[in-house]
Amino acid sequence: MMRVYVFALCAMMAAAVSATEIRDAAVALARLGFEDIRISQRDNTLYASVEPTAYRGTFRGAGVAVEELGRLFPTASDIELAITEYQSPQVAVHARRDDSGWNALVDYETDAVLSALTQTAVVQQSTGRIDVRFYPMVSLDNHRLDKLFEYTVSIAPAVETTLWKGSRLTLQPVFPVATNVWHEKADAYIRVGVAALQQELRFTERLRTVLSGGIFVGNVAGLDANLSYRLSKSLTLGMQAALLGDAYASGSGYHFDKLGEVTFLGKASYYHSPTRIEAGLTGGRFIYGDYGARLDLTRHFGEYAIGVFGILTGGEHNAGFHFAIPMGGKYQPRHGAMRIMLPEYFDWEYNMVSYFEYADERMGYQNETRPDVNHSAHYWQASYVEQYLRKYLQGSIK
Repeated sequence: MMRVYVFALCAMMAAAVSATEIRDAAVALARLGFEDIRISQRDNTLYASVEPTAYRGTFRGAGVAVEELGRLFPTASDIELAITEYQSPQVAVHARRDDSGWNALVDYETDAVLSALTQTAVVQQSTGRIDVRFYPMVSLDNHRLDKLFEYTVSIAPAVETTLWKGSRLTLQPVFPVATNVWHEKADAYIRVGVAALQQELRFTERLRTVLSGGIFVGNVAGLDANLSYRLSKSLTLGMQAALLGDAYASGSGYHFDKLGEVTFLGKASYYHSPTRIEAGLTGGRFIYGDYGARLDLTRHFGEYAIGVFGILTGGEHNAGFHFAIPMGGKYQPRHGAMRIMLPEYFDWEYNMVSYFEYADERMGYQNETRPDVNHSAHYWQASYVEQYLRKYLQGSIK
């Protein structure tokens, strides 16, 4: 009987130590800038969920989390890690310790990880924390004969916060610093860049929709629904539907016109790991009523993304290039409830055609609901995250 009591007491002490170690590990991750942290351990497998808000890109935070959890729990042979964004799970990392370090696979099977964390308390919640990002905005237009370029340089600070799971509120005014555009153009005035609320609804691990409402990028306002299905680690299919109108500033005030324009687009995005090329195809009815398609081919160089595109719509064509380059630091932690920071990436797009019907009718426009839409930020294709996470864990990228 005494042996039974001794065994029970030892088991209780071991459990207490394990709980203390887990709490200490969560605090250690919080010091590294992670939020919405949950950790649990079963045998030699460690389960965790983190939101890497302090780390640039979609793979670096996962790499730091795997390395730190491996250091804190040296007896753990496997790590099952869910990575979240705005408290909504995006990808699952399956890391196994071997002689050379950590080998990782990435997919969308997050439910098994989260089910092991249902009784685990959340440390360092992200709800209500505020980011103030200072976006630089530069536009160049060479369609006029009396000027080499029409240009506008603006500063656009965006205030962003997560109100509840899956939500993101963005408020962004735009302040022109230097411009030579006609006074009739909205770019010459202080205006609303974005004033929108988005909500992600997750139906399954692979199927989700993002609903947005408010004033969006490009002087449009309305409602937007973006549905996506992650068919495989490399291929995502989607649809976007929106009910929009113009929202612009002028010398006589702020205006809302042509409300009720319907746009509907089908989308496909494929990431080819061997070449690191992302191919995107979009087709349907664009914002201003023209029907057509757009093809993007983007090459990823680590965190740099450079691509070309072509558009055929309404009997007109256009082409150009775009890029997204790192801007903010790799590590931008929050200190307290507010963080003042640069955006993770600076992105820009050059359109070749700026004349005839294409420009006059504003053809080929797609709705962007937030100011940081590009091919690097918020890019959660599992094959891309896996490829660059492995590079990070192997030390070939930092």
